Parts: sequence; structure tokens; C-alpha cells
Amino acid sequence: MQTNSGVNVLLVDDEPANLLALEVVLEPLGARLVRADSGEQALRKLQDADFAAILLDVRMPGMDGFEAAKLIRSRPRSRSTPIIFVTADGSELSVEEAYSMGAVDFLTKPLVPAIIKAKVAFFIELQRGKDELRAAERRASQERAFLAAVLEAIEDGVVACGPDGTLTLFNRATRTFHGLPQEGLPPGQWASGYDLYREDASTPLPTAEIPLARALAGEHLSDCRMVIAPKGGPARTVVVSGRPFHDEDGQKLGAVVSMHDVTAVREAELAHEATVREQGRREEAEAAAEVINASKERVRLATEAGGLGVWLWETATDTVVWEHDWLYDLFGLPRDSEPINGARFLSEYVHPEDAQGFRDAATATVERGEPFHFLGRIFRQPDREVRWLEFRGRRQSASENVPQRILGTAADITEQHRFQERLRVSEERYRALFDAIDEGFCLIEMISDAGGKPVDYRFLEVNPAFAKQSGLPDAAGKRMLELAPEHETGWFDIYGQVARTGEPVRFMDEAKALGRWFDVYAARLGEAGSRIVAVLFNDITARKRADDDLRRLAGELAESDRRKTEFLATLAHELRNPLAPLSSGLQVMRLSANDPQAVERTRSMMERQVTHMVRLVDDLLDIARISTGKVDLKKEQVDLQTVIASAVETSMPLIEAGRHELLVQIPDEALLLEVDLTRVAQVVSNLLNNAAKYTPARGRIGLAAHRDDGFVVIAVTDTGIGIPPAAMPTVFEMFTQVGRNMERAQGGLGIGLSLVRRLIELHGGTVNAASEGVGRGSTFTVRLPLVLPEQDQRPAAVALAHASAPARAPVAAPEASAAADVGLRVLVVDDNIDAADTLSALLEMSGHVTRVANDGHQAIAMAAQFHPQVVFLDIGLPGMNGYEVARRLRVTPGVERAILVALTGWGTREDRERSSEAGFDHHLTKPADMNTVEALLERLARGQ
Repeated sequence: MQTNSGVNVLLVDDEPANLLALEVVLEPLGARLVRADSGEQALRKLQDADFAAILLDVRMPGMDGFEAAKLIRSRPRSRSTPIIFVTADGSELSVEEAYSMGAVDFLTKPLVPAIIKAKVAFFIELQRGKDELRAAERRASQERAFLAAVLEAIEDGVVACGPDGTLTLFNRATRTFHGLPQEGLPPGQWASGYDLYREDASTPLPTAEIPLARALAGEHLSDCRMVIAPKGGPARTVVVSGRPFHDEDGQKLGAVVSMHDVTAVREAELAHEATVREQGRREEAEAAAEVINASKERVRLATEAGGLGVWLWETATDTVVWEHDWLYDLFGLPRDSEPINGARFLSEYVHPEDAQGFRDAATATVERGEPFHFLGRIFRQPDREVRWLEFRGRRQSASENVPQRILGTAADITEQHRFQERLRVSEERYRALFDAIDEGFCLIEMISDAGGKPVDYRFLEVNPAFAKQSGLPDAAGKRMLELAPEHETGWFDIYGQVARTGEPVRFMDEAKALGRWFDVYAARLGEAGSRIVAVLFNDITARKRADDDLRRLAGELAESDRRKTEFLATLAHELRNPLAPLSSGLQVMRLSANDPQAVERTRSMMERQVTHMVRLVDDLLDIARISTGKVDLKKEQVDLQTVIASAVETSMPLIEAGRHELLVQIPDEALLLEVDLTRVAQVVSNLLNNAAKYTPARGRIGLAAHRDDGFVVIAVTDTGIGIPPAAMPTVFEMFTQVGRNMERAQGGLGIGLSLVRRLIELHGGTVNAASEGVGRGSTFTVRLPLVLPEQDQRPAAVALAHASAPARAPVAAPEASAAADVGLRVLVVDDNIDAADTLSALLEMSGHVTRVANDGHQAIAMAAQFHPQVVFLDIGLPGMNGYEVARRLRVTPGVERAILVALTGWGTREDRERSSEAGFDHHLTKPADMNTVEALLERLARGQ
């Protein structure tokens, strides 16, 4: 649908329904809506007309919206036309691509009618404002040209000067008898080409009495005479009138004078005086009348050419006479009509609402001699069409032969008033939109240094939303660096480029000096050379922060999910580790039913593994109870030594298994605690267990305690793998494993330290960790509040305990027997001693020759001597993990071709792929079924 409006809006969409919907929404805006169903058609439309805005669909067959936008921007005529992309695809990449092409907005379907209507209305109003401004400039230029032509055509001289006295306007007649050059002259050079005299033609005219100087000084002149004597030309006598002129605020803009050449009159007067003095008066009057009539005719012609009509109001007879025919036409009067009086003029021609203003102006002129000025509406008869006229005039005092009268001009300013009214309505529409929008809007004037580099800008105008969006109150009239001295210079460069090139920009950036993020659209206002930039912007700080928070929360959720997944895999591994020796033990007990000693050893081993499984389940239950607030502490007063003794007893098997040295140092004095003995001993035991697990074989573990004011401080130190600095902030969080960077070699559920912290906090204490980095060991420090004992001092039960876990000798394999002829040489490597010994015993019962190793270094050394044909190798070994052991076995002489079998609690597809990459031939998950193990060995034996 289209209208007759001069403003065009281009709608580009391959779907007719979408075009119709846009037309329904945008029709009330009064613009001409032009359709295009493809990018190619849109480009053709742009060749024929200019558009206030383009609504461009992104997804179209053939040429899509982005390609069409590139071509639109490549053409000079449409380079700065605002483009609003409309699409169902709101992806970040699409938005970034749209704005990179200079789009002013990117709207995602379904569209909100109010939003699309408001955005398009803004650009329509901008275009209308531009069109009206251009039209006004053209009319003003035409009026100036017309006035220049009139001034050149009339015979009277007209001269104007600026406020500093420099001549700025002089017409052909002026140049003829003044000899003035085209360019302006300063006051001191006014008479450089001629001499000025008083009316007697002999007395030089003082500078202060020059009519133009008197008018510039503020004097209103009428009928002043002087003589002009151009150098090298005849002297001329002129009658001069003049006055200053001011702007609407009363500021003086300069002065103007008109000069009528009365040289002939003056010469006639002088000649007549010399010859017939007795008849001089009458003849002089007749000659003057003729000159005046001729002058009046010239004035009439000049005023008609300038669109002015001369009128004469004889106040004595109250009659008005029009000196120009077009005034008769303007008022609808026949040319032969009788003169009208003031009362009739007021009642029939002056609009009633303006009549009082006319009376007041007439009274001031008639009674007080003030210049007559009236601007108002009159009716053209007989159809009473309303026209706007401006009347100006002056009172001529009565003389002997001439009665008092008012002589003046009338100008039809109807078109000028209509233009001003349209301009006012347009300004009101602009102002309403300016004040109503939520976005911040401002007009800025760029300020550059001597080299033309933008260094600041001044706020010329701001809308009500500006202060809220920018945080800068009372900005109008101030410079940016005055409001924010630390404002980044990059903003000046962007706006400076917009003013220089005329290319609008859309961008998002942070103003660090204001502490805010902004979404900005900027466009130059005016033609090339203009330094005015219009800026429309939104404060998107909250949105940016929300986006950052969302990304952070997503990362935290992903990390939590990853750690929970890791925990589940670790839990499966930790449960499989004790299940493997349990499964193997059952096989041993079945095969050794007649060997009571073997059965008893196996039963003891199985009890230890079951105890380990119970401890794992207890830790999980403890965490669940603490998390839900259901833990029940059974507090009692106990001595610190009791707590230490219980913890050391619990952890010694694991410390001995690692062949570590444990150094215990506690004070002799009694340190009384009010705690749950079981829980606090569990805390210290967990810390000792961690130290044993994360310290390579034959390491050193320290357990020390001392009093610190009202607290006891318990510290567990080790010479283990240490804690990376990046892991320190999360070391006490759920599912965090200190040794994860060691390829899960030490196992564990990742809940032990979280349990430690929660139990200590329930007792009113604190726990923290310290480490100098990877390979530098670690220290965990617990602080618990003391209670005062009933007695002053209690004897220390333990002063110093220094225990060194004896190194366990490898299980010796029996000498080769008859079974060795058909059996295989098998090396079993596992840091779980019970699991390794049980599997070794089962394999020997099956006729194989076995050796056992409990860490990687021992395994490599033993393999070099034993030359095993098959190696059952655990992955989670302390120090050197199973992957590294496998890689080294592959390059060990005599072992390169051995069959490597991964026997581990890790059983995911990724774990199997990794073991294969490390050189393993098979991957078995604990607890491995013994039938599967025997079947594998039987196939390998037959393969030999």
C-alpha cells in the first residue's frame, strides 16, 4: 500500500504475507511504502528513489539480505540509508554480521508492531526534517537571489555594513556614483575613493556625521542630504535614509542606508536661484514635485520588484491609498474603488483576533510618532481568504502644504508563515519523539585540535532519557572531558570519523570512565563539513553483567557435572579394587579347602578388604548426613593423645603398605577437647591416609600438635606429590581429587577432604591446606577449641612416637615345578598387596610361575630379571602409574614381546582406548573373573 507522502520506506521480503503485515503496521506513519520481493528488485528500486529506511529480510532465495546490504552500501546514493534487518534467525553470528555492514538494528521475528513502528517512525521523521530543511534552504537562496536582483535593478543606492563597520552590501547604483570596490571595506577606508561633503558641497563631512556611521551608532535617519565627490568623477547630491538592524534578541547586526540621487534637483535649484530668484519658490516646488514623483515611481518599481506594496494613510481624512496595483488584488478591491478609511479596513479586512494589535500600532504611530509595525492576518474579499501580511511605516509630520500622514510598505508573508508553521509542527513532532523515547539521544559537536584530530565533543542537546542512560546529569552545553576527564579517546575517533565521512555506525563498547557498556548508533547531521553528530544509545551494562554471570554459572554447572561424572567413575574404581581380592579369595578358598593355613590367610585378607569397602560406604553416608543436617555428634571430653592414638592405629596399615616413615610429635601436657572422638579421629585418619596415598614409597609423614592460646593445632605433613597452586581454592570441595593431575594414580572418591572440613566446622574448628607446589609435599592444619581440664595438668600418655613401617618383601614364587613345563611366567603388579598375593596364589595353583611387585619401579626391575611372558598390571600405582610402566616394559630387553594385561578398576571406553595406546594387549576390569583370566592364559599358552 502506498501514500502520497514524499518520504519512502523500502520493504524487502520474499513472502507477500510478511510484506502485507509490515504495510499494515507502518501505514499510519504516512510514508510511501515500496515493496520488493527479492534483493535484485530492491536494488532496482533504490536506483529510482531515496528512502528514509530499508526493512530487509535476511533469508531470501537467490540474493540473501546480507549480500543485498553489501551492494546497497557500495552505492553512493544509498550508502547512508538506514538498514533494519528482519529475520527469524537471532544467532550471535548473524547479529554481528548485520552490524558489521552498518545496520541500524536487527529485529528477530515474530516482530512486535509497536517496536517496529517506533523505530521506523524515528527514521521517517529524520528524513522529513532533512527534506524540509533542504526546501527551506532552497527558498532562502531564491529569496536572496531575488533581493540581489532588485537591488541591482533600482536606481537608488543601498549600502549595508556589519557590526564592525565593514561594508557588506552595496548595489550597482552605489558603485556607479561612489566608486566602491566589490569587496567589503573597514570603516577607516569608507572615503578612500571619494570625498563626502555637507549639503553646501564645500564643508567636508566629519566621520561621525557620515549617515552609515550614524545608523550603525543606533540613529534612525530620514531625508539627510550630503554630497559625494568621487575621485575623477562628478559630485552627486543624495538624500539619505538609514537605520540599524538587530536580531530577535536585540543584538545589533549592522546598519543599512538608502541614497537617492537628487543631483539634478539640486542643480536645478541652484540655477533657478541664480536666474529667477523672485519666482524661485514656485518653480522650485514644481521641480521638486516632478523629482519626487519620479523618485516615487522608482521606489514603486523597486518595492514591487521586492514584493513590497506602498501605502499612504492620510490621518486627517482617515483615507488609505494603495500605490501598487497588486495590493488591490491582494485585498480583493477594484482598481477604481474609492479609498477606504481606517474603520472599514479594521472591520472588513483585519482578522478580529488581530484587530487590537493593529489599533495599538496605529495609535503609537499617530500619537507618539513611533514607527508603525503590524504583522497579522487579513481577509481577501469577497471570499474572505486569510492571508498573512506585514505592515511597516513612518509618520510624516504636517508642514505648511502637506498634512500629517503615514507612509509605509506591506509585504505578503503568507507562504513564509505557512513554512514557519510547518516547521513548527515538524519541530513539535520531533520534540515529542525526542522526549518520549526510552533510549538516550543527544546531538554533539565535534571538537578537533589544530591538526584536525578529534579530541573532545560538546553536548548541544540531550533528551530526558539521556541522564538515566548515561549517568551524566545536566550535560547540555558541556564538553565530554569536562564531565568525564578520563573518558577514552577511542570514542572521539569513532564520532570524528562519522562526522568526517558521513557514514553512520552501530557498535557496542564499554566506557570505562563511566563504568557502563553502551549500544550506540551514530550518524552525521547535515551536509559534508558538518561537525554535528546525532547519537542514539542504550545502557546495556546490566545485560552485559547478566551475560557474564550466565556464562560463569554455565561454566560452574559444567564443572560440577564433570566432577560428579568423575566421582561416579572413581567410585566404581574404588569399589572394584577390594572386590578383586575378594573374588580371588573365594577361588583360593575353594581350591585350598584342605589347607587350613591358606584358608585362614585368605579369610584375613577378605576381612581387610570388606573393612575397606565399609569405610568407603561410611564416608559417603557421612557426607550425606552432614549435607542434610542429620549428623549426630556424640561429644565428650577426651584427651588429644587418645584422638591421635586412634587415628594412627586406623591409618597404620596404609602407611606400612607404602613403606613410609611416620613421625608423631605431641606435647606432654594434657590437651582436653570436647569432641566426638570417633569423628575427630576419623578426620586425622583421613589426613594421614591422604598423605600415605599421595606420597611415593618410602616417604616421610609427620603428625604434630601444639597449643595455640585456646586452641590445639594439629598438622599433618608429607613429602608427597604436593598440590598445584591452581587446585588450592577447590581442594576441600566435593569430588575434588588432589592427585587428579597424576592421572588418578592414587584413587580415592574425592570426598575425604570435604568430609574433613565439614566435620571440623561442626566442632567449631577450621582446617586449611598449604603446599609449595607440585613435588614439594603438603601440610594440612586443623584448629580445634580446647576445654579447661578439671586438674591443672595431666601426664602425657605419649611423648614421642617414631614408627618406621618395615619394608615388605615381595612374595616369593615357588621354584619351578613340573607345572612350569606347561605353565607361563606371570608377573603380577598391584599396590593392593592382598589383591596381588591372592591372584599370584591362584595362578600358581593353576601351574604358572609368578612374581609379585607392588609399585612400578619394582615391577620394571623384576621384569628385567624374570622375563615374564604375561604381565597383569594395575593402572593406579603410586609414583609411576601403569601406563608409564607399560611403555617402559615395551623397551626392556627380554620383555618387549610379553603380553601386557591391564587389570584395573577403570573400565570406561576412554580408559580402554588409553590402555591400548600405552601398549596393553588386553584390558580387564576388577574384579576380574578367574575363569576369564584362566581362559586368557590358556589361549596364550596354546599360541606359543
